[in-house]
Amino acid sequence: MKKTVFSLFVLILAAAACQKDIPVADIRIEPASATLFVGESVNLSIQCSPEEATNVDELTVYSTNESIVSYSGGVATARDGGSAAITASCGSVLAQCRIKVYKDSFSKGGKTYGIDYGTGYLNMESEASPQSIEIDLIHEAEPRQTFQMYLRYPQLGQDLDFTKPLSDAFVSVFAGNNEDGYSVFAMEEGGPLIVTADFSDAPGVTLVKGNLRVDQNTGRRYKVHADFELSNGYRFFVDWEGIANLTVD
Repeated sequence: MKKTVFSLFVLILAAAACQKDIPVADIRIEPASATLFVGESVNLSIQCSPEEATNVDELTVYSTNESIVSYSGGVATARDGGSAAITASCGSVLAQCRIKVYKDSFSKGGKTYGIDYGTGYLNMESEASPQSIEIDLIHEAEPRQTFQMYLRYPQLGQDLDFTKPLSDAFVSVFAGNNEDGYSVFAMEEGGPLIVTADFSDAPGVTLVKGNLRVDQNTGRRYKVHADFELSNGYRFFVDWEGIANLTVD
């Protein structure tokens, strides 16, 4: 009887020795990065290895900036423009999914591009008398895209309709290499003229819709709304509010 009890005690000690702690050695988050617009979400898959790790219950997942990207139940949701990361950590091991969130955008030919920043020029006859303004809205990621508008300064704060004769205004959407997209000019005499971005004629194409409004709120902060549609189905749309770093031309 004593021999049996001793043998059982040895077996228990051996089993306890085998059940040593196996820490998580690696964490993977898929996708590793994402680009979202405000309101969109992405499902994240988080896997720890090795499979026999004994401290998986210590895994924590959180957002580095809840005001930009929130996280709950495996889903990351874009809340505001900016950048944040969903971080998964267990012990000393961590992994991240880096998320870029666009608050504003322009679309071109059915594809939407986030706006990274605005820049442009003030064309002046004198420093006290600005004559015209050009604002470029830039999408930095590849393919790099630009939405550009040019209008006389007094036209700020006005609803412009490019389907009607205007004194002088211009809207253009084109790629960084300036090889695709459209430009719309409003001439003082006659109706709008539409040309391709390389300024060669686009015969037979007419302007179906051409609405533009640019407001200057305070200082360098501008608001742009544009909605243009061509008879060939090409459309570009902008709804943006932000800072345009203007320089004097």
